[in-house]
Amino acid sequence: MSKLITFLSDRLGWPQYLKPFMEKPLPGDLGWTGTLGSVCALLFVVQAVTGMILAFYYNASPDQAYASIGYIMNDVSMGGILRGIHHWGASAMVILVFVHLAHNFFSGALKAPREVTWIVGVCLFLLTLGFGFTGYLLPWDQKAYWATVVSTNIPKDIPLIGRFLARLLLGGETVSGLTLTRFYAIHTLILPALMAFLIAFHIYLVRLHDISEPDSLKSSKEQKTYRFFPEHLFKCSLAFGIVFGLIFILAIFAEVPLEKVAGTVDPAYLPRPEWYYMWLFQLLTFFPGKFEIVGSLVIPFFGIIILFYLPFLSKTDLRGPANRPLATAAGVTCLVGIVYLTLMGFEGARSYGNIIAVPDRQLTQSEQRGLRTFAERECGYCHHILGRGGRIQGPDLSNVVAKDRTKDWLKKFIKDAQAVSPWSIMPKYDLSEQELGDLADFILSLDFDRYSMRTISRDEITDKALYKQGG
Repeated sequence: MSKLITFLSDRLGWPQYLKPFMEKPLPGDLGWTGTLGSVCALLFVVQAVTGMILAFYYNASPDQAYASIGYIMNDVSMGGILRGIHHWGASAMVILVFVHLAHNFFSGALKAPREVTWIVGVCLFLLTLGFGFTGYLLPWDQKAYWATVVSTNIPKDIPLIGRFLARLLLGGETVSGLTLTRFYAIHTLILPALMAFLIAFHIYLVRLHDISEPDSLKSSKEQKTYRFFPEHLFKCSLAFGIVFGLIFILAIFAEVPLEKVAGTVDPAYLPRPEWYYMWLFQLLTFFPGKFEIVGSLVIPFFGIIILFYLPFLSKTDLRGPANRPLATAAGVTCLVGIVYLTLMGFEGARSYGNIIAVPDRQLTQSEQRGLRTFAERECGYCHHILGRGGRIQGPDLSNVVAKDRTKDWLKKFIKDAQAVSPWSIMPKYDLSEQELGDLADFILSLDFDRYSMRTISRDEITDKALYKQGG
């Protein structure tokens, strides 16, 4: 056995090339953040392996894609767990690559001589997002289809070449079977090849220039050192084991989302992307009409340019967050903005109006008509009733009667809110006098100090039988 090991060692160049590369000393006490890069690389391996196995059963055609996902989930042995690992692993990879990038920024690890290392890291982050973008179309469900429709319209705003790029990406004018096969090819062939090459190059640059030392180690008189192999690799294996264990638990116990097949008619369906694109989805809402290009292209484009240029913005050798207050403040502001936009996006994408809270008594005919107007006019888009059914953008309508609001006051406010209160942002509603009166009666009926609460579903509200009750 020793002769075989010696034979392979000599033929593979272990003593001369690999051993010095693997056993090169690293700064000691790097902490667990020093394992982030290795964990991200190992997650890519997990995604590649699970993706190859899933490809054995997946059919990239509009007629069969959705059915093949169902086959994987229900008929393939451990297919549900396999898809769960791939799904949750993708989210974990986005999170950890982002955290790794953010940590390097705040710790100043992007400074000379590691400028190229940072640039390659930014490219790896963009490729990770590219995997998510091309991957969520493959299930061919409602979410995949409509999110792709929205996102592939963005390149059309690029001057001169926008339409050409959109057609190149879509394989035509709209999302179709050609789009699915192109995304599948990009997801399984082009992006993995680019990712593998850049990971190898990134690792080479890290080993060439070393992991950036924390300021605490630089100021220490005695620096404990340890090697990449086996000490650091062992630490990375422990971190990866924890991350993979969490992914495996999610794969077993958490449901992997799969909506109705693409093309299902649903007028109330709200397109929304995966969570890591939700901040951009929400950003678009601040730039309507002709200004949409600002949110869809200008801000993201200059954001990416700034990311690439960050290593060259400061010439100081200071690295810690406390030593770079302006950079730290800018980074924290961006993080807070992304988190805030993401939360707003989820709040905006949350379903509303499926249930409406009403007093637990028989409604009068006028109140019933007002309830129906409330549902048909999508009042739940802004208003909760006793904390249910709406989206909390406007005041809760429960117990309005306790505020001494009269029927006439409510009618005037609903018809033209600014005429009653100049500070109100509620739009005008072109309703007939009877509709205004009925809606006011319904709002005044929401007196939960006198009556207990029950909920009515939207289907019940539109059921004509409801309105045959006496008042």
